[in-house]
Amino acid sequence: MDIKLTEDQTQLQDIASKFMDNHCTFDFVRKMEKDEGFGFCPDMWKQFADMGWLGIIVPEEFGGMGMSTLDMVVLVREMGRHLCPSPYLFTSVLAADVIAQAGTRKQKAALLPEIVSGKTIYAFAYQEYSRFFKPEHIKLQAKRDGDNFILNGTKLFVEFAEGADTIVVAARTGKANSQSGLTLFLVDRNSTGISIKHMPTMSRDRHYQIDFNNVEIPTSARLGKQSKGWEALEPSLHKTVIAFCAYTNGAGFEMHGYATKYASERVQFGRPIGQMQTIQGYLAQMIMELYGADMLTMFSAFQIDKARHTRGYVAKAKAFSAETVGHVMDVSSQIFGGMGYMEEQDTTLFLRRGKQYQLALGGTEYWEDVIAEEIIDREPVVLT
Repeated sequence: MDIKLTEDQTQLQDIASKFMDNHCTFDFVRKMEKDEGFGFCPDMWKQFADMGWLGIIVPEEFGGMGMSTLDMVVLVREMGRHLCPSPYLFTSVLAADVIAQAGTRKQKAALLPEIVSGKTIYAFAYQEYSRFFKPEHIKLQAKRDGDNFILNGTKLFVEFAEGADTIVVAARTGKANSQSGLTLFLVDRNSTGISIKHMPTMSRDRHYQIDFNNVEIPTSARLGKQSKGWEALEPSLHKTVIAFCAYTNGAGFEMHGYATKYASERVQFGRPIGQMQTIQGYLAQMIMELYGADMLTMFSAFQIDKARHTRGYVAKAKAFSAETVGHVMDVSSQIFGGMGYMEEQDTTLFLRRGKQYQLALGGTEYWEDVIAEEIIDREPVVLT
């Protein structure tokens, strides 16, 4: 892998950075936190569509740009630097990819262009009343009733669900407590029997509880084969996880930059605190971790694009990025002293998100289990 960005990737990074500098300021992020609407800006979403970002990994035959996972990672990292609140990951990465891989030709032709144009926004309903992320713990039932399925159950921490048009739902149609037996459905958010409740979180991003009470959906809403949902979902979930790693790495780099700048300006005992060995050690340790997490993320994205077996590498990237972002947000705030924990300071926007980013899309425990499975249960995979 050539670790240098290509000319196109560099241009994409520069464009994204300038756009975010101008349109996604910290004042904007705070406004979205307090917004009584969806928690993201529809006008910004339209701008994403106009620039082609919403279809960056969608095949060209369906109106997308047909670019690589690595290209997408470069873009999302810039979003992370600015804590950009948007349903990008679950619309333009997860939904777009799983539809492209598991959807019928008719579903692809109808749904992918709507993602690219910004017409349809997706949410991802997976997590339930369990701290575990494994598919075995999915209990929401989808029972066949003639030409329909009936959904009953509850999903938690569904991001930006209130502003979504369609929800990607992982439901159980087969054997309980099994990886097999899951089926994916594309459910209209306005379907009868769906109720959505806001779940306040530490980060103040928009997460919701969704209750499904005898929600009737047609068989045409099924995505992929019945009871083969995990096989369809896992590769797209891996791609989404890598995008999320890029997002958290970007946030970590930005927070580290603020801490470094403050350490060079804040004078205590007659000299900048950045000249103190302890502070230097903190900053050095954090930047090593960030570069390590970023390299793992980029390498995993590169291998995904090569269509290689990357389950173990994705797990390593997620576990390491999760621990890194939590550590960087915490220690960087300490460098600011008590001021780093004041609500008025921009640093708290990062601090509040650090722990939540650790837990999102499966906590470290889940991904360490995956790493162990890949080490013990498979022949070693050597990637170059």
